[in-house]
Order: sequence, then C-alpha cells, then structure tokens
Amino acid sequence: MASPDSASNELAHRLVRGEEAAFTELYDACAPQLLRYATARLGADTAADAVQAAFLRAVKSRRQFRGVASPVAYLFQIVRNEVMRVAGRNRRQSHEALPPAGIADWRPEASYHDERELVTSALGRLESDDRELVELKIYGGLTFAEIAAVVDRPANTVATRYRRALESLRGWLEREFAQD
Repeated sequence: MASPDSASNELAHRLVRGEEAAFTELYDACAPQLLRYATARLGADTAADAVQAAFLRAVKSRRQFRGVASPVAYLFQIVRNEVMRVAGRNRRQSHEALPPAGIADWRPEASYHDERELVTSALGRLESDDRELVELKIYGGLTFAEIAAVVDRPANTVATRYRRALESLRGWLEREFAQD
C-alpha cells in the first residue's frame, strides 16, 4: 500500500500532466470541505462560486502542482485566495466595514435562534487570523500540517494558535451560558 506522501506526490504529478481523472479525484476528495470553509468565510450566496472559480484557476495553472507536498492543502490555498478576493470585492461594493449581522449588535441578554447564530457570534469574537485557523480545521477538516501550508506558518504555531482560539471560545461560551 502506498504511503499518504507517495499518494499525494503521485496525484500532484498526475495533476501537472493534466489528467482529468486526477482533477476529479482531487475535487471529490475535498469539495465538501472547501465549500464549508468558503461558506463560513463568505456566506452561502457566494461560496460555491468562489470554490468553482478557485478550482478553475487550479486547472488552468496545473503546472503549479509540481513539487506540492499536499494537493489538497494547495487547493485550499487557492480557495483561500479566491475567498479573500471575493470578500474584498464585496466590501468595496457595499462600502461597509461592519462585521456580520448579530456580532456587532451582540448583547449579553441576546437569545440565539439556532446554533449557526451562536457559532457565528462566537467565531466573530476571535481575531480574523485565529478565526481562519479554526474554520480551516473545523469546516475544512485539514490537519495542522495542511493548515500550515495554506497560511504559510509553522505547524506548531498553527496548533498553538488553534488551541488558544478554542480556549477563548470556550471561555466566552461558559460566560454566555453561566448559570446564576
């Protein structure tokens, strides 16, 4: 049985050669995670378009997969760049720099209609870099090594910041739901 590293290397070589089956394999391996990550960053309205644009960009620049240790992490990096591009374009179009609804207007007595609103509020309390690490780990399902490749930071730094972010979220949630 091939090791994960050799399987990744073989997939990268097949992608560079432009094998359609290799792109299908890559897409099937990570499309749901890519979409969850993009949705967390952009919202459902534009997430699928961002993932599709990023995947097309990956296909057009397939030679960039040469020497890539993890094609999945590299594709996440492309999606991350596309998400940032779309988010910047959306900010320029709306001329607003406000956080998502519910975060700016949060009050301790606020009630949450569903878990999604609670998660959005909790994640909105994190610094944007830490929020992205949590979203890549939870929504993207990436390992710390893959996240490190996406954000261009050491894996140990990523793991430490992720754990600190979770501790911050835990503290906020404990205060939010503390019983008197």
